[in-house]
Amino acid sequence: MSSLLNGRHFQIFTAVMRSRGLGEAALKLGISKAAVSKTLGLLERETGVELFERLGGRLEPTAAARRLLPRAEQAANHLAWALAEAATLDQASNRVVTVAAHAPPLIAILPGAIQRFKLSHPEVKVRVRVEGPPEVLRLVAHHEVDLGVTNPPAPNTISAVELCERRTISEDLLVVAMHRRHPLVAKALVRPQDLADTEVIALPEESPTSILVRATLQEAGVVVGQGTVASTSMGVCALVQQNVGIGLINPMLLSTGIFPDIVTRPFRPRIALGTEIYRSAIRPLSDEAQLLAGYLEEVALALPGSPSAGKARQRAPAAR
Repeated sequence: MSSLLNGRHFQIFTAVMRSRGLGEAALKLGISKAAVSKTLGLLERETGVELFERLGGRLEPTAAARRLLPRAEQAANHLAWALAEAATLDQASNRVVTVAAHAPPLIAILPGAIQRFKLSHPEVKVRVRVEGPPEVLRLVAHHEVDLGVTNPPAPNTISAVELCERRTISEDLLVVAMHRRHPLVAKALVRPQDLADTEVIALPEESPTSILVRATLQEAGVVVGQGTVASTSMGVCALVQQNVGIGLINPMLLSTGIFPDIVTRPFRPRIALGTEIYRSAIRPLSDEAQLLAGYLEEVALALPGSPSAGKARQRAPAAR
């Protein structure tokens, strides 16, 4: 075997064998398709064995590739173990856990979880990125963060979700957020028909919440005014606070009282908004990241007024 080959080449080969194409393998590895293709070519040249055939525009493994796969996986695993061991050599000064979250869990869940985590691991740094749901999933899938906390995915993010493990930590019912002087405050609950002549501050069309709301309004045959679009639910609340319009949001965002002029009313029919923790499906979490994930779930289960809190507390605790 040529000395030009190393464990990384077999890691890439293994990823291709376990994927549906070069694109998916590249996404799992966080590298380009060109880099994957180049590695396969080098592997074939240095071994002198044809490993793939192109049939109908797809790469199909040969019998030789299938025979090589078990040994290649061993080499890839040894590389992963070596890298993990190397990463711990200087962990006393370089231990970092990175979390990406969108606005509601950022406000309601992350502060309490990080506070608990820092009490037990004051030497470990925690970095937080504030992103919309699709970007949170992309960051987790590309191994740019350890954990993501966001909504279940919209259909356009499903490719990233396939590279993640997910766990539901909270389920809340969408509410109508409005200024305390808004006319809809007089209603005990708000239905789609009540929004017909109301300015609704919308989230982007690709937002998971927007997709659920749009489907509900269409089913009710209601068209609402959406002259203003905010990129995040935090932006929606900032505008509602100034009585620009109303918002349809996750109540988790208002759990700390940071928008004192906003009141909420239940929305019917009910729209459930889940919050999930995401992690890479192929890269193991550090012990510190697993611990923080457990704290995130504990804080989510303790949120007051969560419709799913009672049921969720009966689930097994998160892995530590």
